[in-house]
Formats: sequence, structure tokens, C-alpha cells
Amino acid sequence: MTDVTELEQRIITALDRIEYSADQIASAPAAPDADMVEELEIERDTNARLVESGQQNLARIERLETRVARLTDRLEFMDGENKRLQAVMGALRETNKQLRGANAEHQGADAAINTALETENEALHAARTADLAELDDILSEIAPLVKEG
Repeated sequence: MTDVTELEQRIITALDRIEYSADQIASAPAAPDADMVEELEIERDTNARLVESGQQNLARIERLETRVARLTDRLEFMDGENKRLQAVMGALRETNKQLRGANAEHQGADAAINTALETENEALHAARTADLAELDDILSEIAPLVKEG
């Protein structure tokens, strides 16, 4: 009987080893599928490109925001200067009107004063025209940025 008991013990040991090996095989990760690995690499490359593109877009947005802020500050400054120029020109017009009236009454050497005032008025008009041209330049730079935004 010892032979049967011994054989039974050997069979039980062999079955335990088989069960252990089957558990090890079942719990081991499966070999990756070549198609899945290729798809994963494609997705990783696509993701890396998207991240890089996103970072480039963020950098571009930051540059554009900085540029818009700078141009906005410049435009506000020019608007203030334009308002000041309009006020000065209004005062100059009134002064010229008064001087012309006084000059018409006295008809003397005041013709030179009148000519000087007209020249100054023309100079101020030219300065205003230049300022308006600069404002137009600023607006032409801002317009594409507004359309993009």
C-alpha cells in the first residue's frame, strides 16, 4: 500500500505544481499586440504634437495680448493729446478771430501779426493731421488683432 500512497502523494504534488503554473500563466500580462503598440505610438506622437501646438498658441496669445495692451496704451495717450490739441486749436481760433477784428479796426502794421497767426494756425492744423494719421496707423494695427480675437 505504500506504493499507492506514494503514487497518490506524487500525483497530488504534480497537480499542485500544475495548478501553481496555471495561476502564474493566467496572472502574467499578455504579450502586447503589435497593432495596439503601433496605435499607441501614433497616439503618443499626436498628443505630443498637440501639446506643442497648444504651447505655441499660448505663447502667441500672450505676445498678442502684450501687443494689444501696448497699442491700447498708445492709443489712449494719443487720444488725450488729440483732445488737448482740439482745445488749444479752439482757443487759437478765438484769439485769431479777436486779433483779426482788432487788426481790421486799426489797419496798421498788424498785417504781419495776422500772417504769423495764420501760419501758426496752419502749423497746428498740420500737427493735427499728422496725429490723426498716426491714430489711423494704430487702428490699422489693432483691427486684425480684434478680428483674430
